[in-house]
Amino acid sequence: KARKVVAASVPTAQRFASDHAPRLESYDDAGPYAFATADEAERYGRLAMEAIEARYQTWLGRSTVRSLRPGTHLDLVGLPHDPSQTADHRFAISEVTHVGINNLTGATSAAIAARLAGPQPFAEAADDGETIAPVALPEAIPSELLKLASERGYANGFEALHSDIPWRPRLVDDTGARLNPRPTAPGPMSAIVVGPNGEASANGADEIWCDRLGRIKVRFHWQQGETPADRDSCWVRVMQRQAGPGMGWQMLPRIGMEVLIDFLNGDMDRPYVMGTLYNGKGEGGVPATPGGNPGESDTSVFDPASDHRPSGQGNLAGGHSPAWHGAAGSSHRHPAALTGFKSKEFGGAGYNQLVMDDSDGQQRIQLKSTQHTSELNLGHLIHQADNYRGSFRGTGAELRTDAYGALRAGRGLIMSTWPHGTPGAPAGDMAPAMALLKQADTLAQTLSQAAGTHQTVKLAAAIGTRGSNQSTIDDQAAPLKALHKVASGMVEAKDQDAAGDDAGHKNTAAGQGKVPHLTDPAIIQAARADFGHVAGQNLQYANDETTTFASGADSNFAIAGRARIHTGQAIGLLAGAIQAGPGNTGIKLIAAKDDIDLQAQSDEMKFQAKQEMKVVSANAHIDFAAAKKIVLATAGGARITIDGGITVECPGVITSHAGKKSFSGPEKLDYPLPTFPQNVCVECMLASLKSGSPFAAPAAA
Repeated sequence: KARKVVAASVPTAQRFASDHAPRLESYDDAGPYAFATADEAERYGRLAMEAIEARYQTWLGRSTVRSLRPGTHLDLVGLPHDPSQTADHRFAISEVTHVGINNLTGATSAAIAARLAGPQPFAEAADDGETIAPVALPEAIPSELLKLASERGYANGFEALHSDIPWRPRLVDDTGARLNPRPTAPGPMSAIVVGPNGEASANGADEIWCDRLGRIKVRFHWQQGETPADRDSCWVRVMQRQAGPGMGWQMLPRIGMEVLIDFLNGDMDRPYVMGTLYNGKGEGGVPATPGGNPGESDTSVFDPASDHRPSGQGNLAGGHSPAWHGAAGSSHRHPAALTGFKSKEFGGAGYNQLVMDDSDGQQRIQLKSTQHTSELNLGHLIHQADNYRGSFRGTGAELRTDAYGALRAGRGLIMSTWPHGTPGAPAGDMAPAMALLKQADTLAQTLSQAAGTHQTVKLAAAIGTRGSNQSTIDDQAAPLKALHKVASGMVEAKDQDAAGDDAGHKNTAAGQGKVPHLTDPAIIQAARADFGHVAGQNLQYANDETTTFASGADSNFAIAGRARIHTGQAIGLLAGAIQAGPGNTGIKLIAAKDDIDLQAQSDEMKFQAKQEMKVVSANAHIDFAAAKKIVLATAGGARITIDGGITVECPGVITSHAGKKSFSGPEKLDYPLPTFPQNVCVECMLASLKSGSPFAAPAAA
């Protein structure tokens, strides 16, 4: 409901003074909701102005006309204020005071005159048994009127005004006070919130009854009616801590609650709810005692409380006791240290609450909903069961729920176990994480250069993915360097639009008025000590560009089942780029059981060593088989070629040592060779090259 001012200004219809007289205004505050429309306000303003004009234009006179009465008209001539007699002097009588003198003896007339000369005492005028004073005592009769009545036997005094001036009753006295004010309330009153049928108790989940403006109905304790409709009030507004257009606090008293009612300007027709009151008697309360004698409460009901079991929280005699109190400082472990807000589920026992615990040295805040036990705990973490402060659980922050959870940040998220070095440091300050990212980039650059030196596959995260020194989020930096730039962002501190521009341009230059902030919507997690990802089922990492595992010392993969590495392009393995491992170990590939199967299914396979190469079978034989030929050669020039025949060539001497030499006729033995796939998915390769992503598939037909 929109707020509006309903007001009206009404000019005078009569001339009160000369043109040079000061302009005067009569202002009347009718209070809120006095008029529905401006026309209604103007009408009442005009009536008030006409009452003032009638009061100002009133004429006073005396006569002996016995038929004179209010509402009659008379024409007056010979007025001393109008010698020309040109004006219309028809007057309307508004009030007449009659005075009659009986034709009595002198003594009797003197006694009556004495009585009429002043007000009659109430004690003399009252009848027997009358105990209520009259509304107003008789006024004194003017002496001039008494004199005229004595001379003529009858006289009257009258008030009149020009017949063209509307008569209106007086609304205020000469001080401006209303003559007939509206009745006012003596002060705030207590009442009970009622439902649609005047009921003072909720029916199941129907605990609130209000209109679309959030107003409720109440029943005062002194109300009593014959029908249900007589047992409630008009719609009553509820005062909130803050209230504004679409904002503020919102807490509507529920059916059966006790509320404190006050009245705008004391007007009985303008009640509003000031707040709600606890009432009745809770468990452990002080019982009523006769004669005001002191009583003692039974606090034993608070003793059974534990971490997950409240005690002494019941309401006796239909009362409404507070959720938190200090009646059990020993049993519940606090002297009224809990403050906050707690609601209740409609028709159930669930609730939502915000608790602030001000216990000395153990401050905490809890924001909790019993729905799936979802809560946020900050500070000194303990168990809490209603008013009971339970055992210690830890310190810091806890966010938990038994249902699902989600954490979203549209412009980036930082998670770190490094505390801020100085109080008041910017929220985006992550210098330790930036140092680790720089170390990872330096390590990757070093090993990638070593891979190039040793003629194996370089690290794409170090050299670039979309091109040389390019990545998806930065066309001027490889992935690792780009991530370091994202974490090094500096943006404008006082203007959000300017900060967005700095982030969009990936500004990393510090300056006056700049604060650290991520330049892209990245998630950066940094641990001061260890960092663990553990899953009871699967642990999956998936991304569009590169995945880099960088460690300053060792990386270990311990797998209880099978290990599978599948790539769309090359696999590069480089060991000993900096120094040999323990025992001069480079790469060890061992199968404790079953075979080791190495295949090059479309191109050649090379086994090369700078020093010796050993092929040893400890318990069986070694087979060398080829579809066309096998060549064994040395740098000295000797060579054995095995194809359809065997050719032995050497620049020096051939020496043969054998106990028996046997050369028989020709024989042929076919050796089973492996069968490899004969084609690849060319469409998949083209789609991958076109999209720049390894995750690509051919278009659907």
